[in-house]
Amino acid sequence: MAFSSNRQFLDRWVDVLSETIGTDEALLDRWLALLALAEDLRHFRPLRSFALNGRVSLNEKASFFRDFCSQTLGSRLPDGPERLIVPLLEGNLWDVLPELRERVVAGFDRRTGQVRVEILSAAPLSTDDKSRVVETVLRFVNSAGFRQGAGENAGKTLSVRPTWSVRPELLAGLEIRIGSSVWDASLSARIRELRRQLLKTA
Repeated sequence: MAFSSNRQFLDRWVDVLSETIGTDEALLDRWLALLALAEDLRHFRPLRSFALNGRVSLNEKASFFRDFCSQTLGSRLPDGPERLIVPLLEGNLWDVLPELRERVVAGFDRRTGQVRVEILSAAPLSTDDKSRVVETVLRFVNSAGFRQGAGENAGKTLSVRPTWSVRPELLAGLEIRIGSSVWDASLSARIRELRRQLLKTA
């Protein structure tokens, strides 16, 4: 069966992992650690060659990968890693791992009413500055305009799960990313806009 071209199988795989995780954030983190390890392994040719070796049974391959993951992740290995390992090996599904991870995370966010926000700043922000930014973003994601596009979470009060990155090339200010939307309030963005305006009038 060509699993990689079977969207229904991928949908079911996402459902199985999502049901396993539920709304437990610690459990999500453990499954994400396993998915990240699997994504790293997909670029390791000897391991992928072993996974495709027809002379080794699926049980032996799964046992080897489970032991490898257990040694690498230790206590971060989630219970029942076979839910990821067996379909991965059986269907040679390495290339769908990024989509699988994204869909599992998106499903968790929907179930828990969270919005993931990437916040980039030119320099590290103080705790107070971070709090003010999160408060502003919270007001935005709970505004009527944003919640209309929130699907099943449209009636819920949403929470924000920020990730913080420092990008000196912004020069000053912030860049905030929510999904595919980007709000660029950095000095570098203002300089680019000024340059564009000057070229337009020249």
